Formats: sequence, C-alpha cells, structure tokens
Amino acid sequence: MSKDLHVFEDPIELLENMWPTPLLKLKIGEDVWAKLEFYNPFSHSIKDRTAWFLFRQALENNANEIVEATSGNLGVALASLSAIFNKKFTSFIPAKAPQSFKVMMKILGAQVIQTGKSTTELLPLVKQYSKTTGALHLDQFRNPLNYMTHYYTTAKEIDEQLEYLNKKPQRIIATAGTGGHLTGIAKYFKEKYGSDVEIIGVQPAEGERIPGIKRQDENSFIGLVKIDRMIDITRKEAVEGIVDIARSSGILIGISAGATVAAYKKLADDKTTVLVFPDDAFKYFMELEDIDSKI
Repeated sequence: MSKDLHVFEDPIELLENMWPTPLLKLKIGEDVWAKLEFYNPFSHSIKDRTAWFLFRQALENNANEIVEATSGNLGVALASLSAIFNKKFTSFIPAKAPQSFKVMMKILGAQVIQTGKSTTELLPLVKQYSKTTGALHLDQFRNPLNYMTHYYTTAKEIDEQLEYLNKKPQRIIATAGTGGHLTGIAKYFKEKYGSDVEIIGVQPAEGERIPGIKRQDENSFIGLVKIDRMIDITRKEAVEGIVDIARSSGILIGISAGATVAAYKKLADDKTTVLVFPDDAFKYFMELEDIDSKI
C-alpha cells in the first residue's frame, strides 16, 4: 500500500512504518530534542517496539497463549498483537497500575489479573501460571530482546536523525523501568561514540512512585552497559516537566517523559541532548487529576 500517504492494509505494516518516530526540537534549551515514542500506534508508547520483538518469539514458538507481568504499556501492546494474531494473552498488573491500562487490555480481549505492589512481586505468580497452563512467559525483565529492540531500532533512528541535522549526540536522557530502552540506547551509542556521548538514566527518588519507571537494582539490564549518571526525580518534578512541555511545545507528554524533562533541567547547558519521551499523557488523567489545584 502507499507508505507516503500512510495507507495500510495490515496493522503490523502500520506499526513498522511509524518508524522512525519523530524527533522534535524542544524550546526548553539551546539544543534539546525529544524522541516522540507516543507515535507508536498500539499502546501509543515505546513499548510497541519491545512487544513486537518479544511477540515474534511467541509466533516462532507457535504459542497459543502468552503471559507477562507489566505495569501497563507493554500489556496494551501485547494485547493488541494478541488480538491481531488471535492469541490468548494473560496480563498480571500491579494493584496500583492506572486503571486505564486494565480497561484497554480488556477491550482488546486480554485476561487481566490485578494484584500485588509491583511487577517484580508479580513474577513468581506469572512463572507459576506459565508452568500450570503452558502459556509462554515472554519475561521482559530477563529477555535480551527487551534491550536489543532499542539497539536495533530506537537508538539507530536517533543517530540517523541527528546525522540528518549534521549533529552528533552529546547527551541522551532516558528513564528506567525494566531498563530496556535505556540499556539498548546506551549500548548503541557507547559502542559508536564512547565517552563522547553521555548517557543519563532517570529513576524515581527514594519513596516516590512514577508510573512506568522504578528504582534500579542489580537485576536490571542497565548493569550490562555504561550509564554515566542516574538522576533521581520526584513525582512533583515529573509533573512540572509535563507542564513545561505542554506550555512551550503544546504537547501533552506522559509522567515518565516529564521525568526526563526534570532531569534535563538539573543539567541544562548547550550540549546536543535527546530526551526519550516514552508515552503521552492521555492514559494518566486519573493520576494527574490533582494538577489543577497546583498550577
């Protein structure tokens, strides 16, 4: 079909032809750019990439059912792919995950089991479910496809987009949940540019909860690569980042994207910097309903 006119007969064709996602110059600094991952069509997030790489493993294994622990976006993307390929999908999500994710997954036909405090806490339940039912556990927390997805796609796109602008990356800022996109991006740019590019990871400050990201530990993928610095961000700072971008560029970004903005503001200078915006704000209105009284 016509790629130039964005006419497609197949949803996977739609997904892959959204790549590269846009790189947008922001107005919050001298040379700051945002990778807009909410242009991915299924979950409107960077997790579409991860889901497609993982899901192809299910297709190769002829799995009839897949199961995964997810805080939201990956579950929506996997539910979409399961609907497209007529597979059963069971998603374990934390009790405090935004309800919008549960609703979207159920609309797409997924079985949703909501329990526990975190995705890490859900892993034993997922493993037991997989053992009992024979469902394929894609295991985003240990499957190297999680970060290699971004090594082969997201990072390469950023590099090519900057090259088009006759720029070389000096700093990339990305959040860490499973550590997948941060690790894949770090691996690519450190291999190609070494110490000429600074990789900054973003995590919630101690005791803070920011949907989609978490504090890192020794089990994270990011231990495999060189991360130059981890920056702690509060939920309040992340929300302020959302407002900054909304009022300067007119775009409603998600809470984890707001965290990358907050991290940049702690470092602001004239370096060529790319912020990875994992998703947009529209799934998080219940999370953000208290903003009106604070801005």
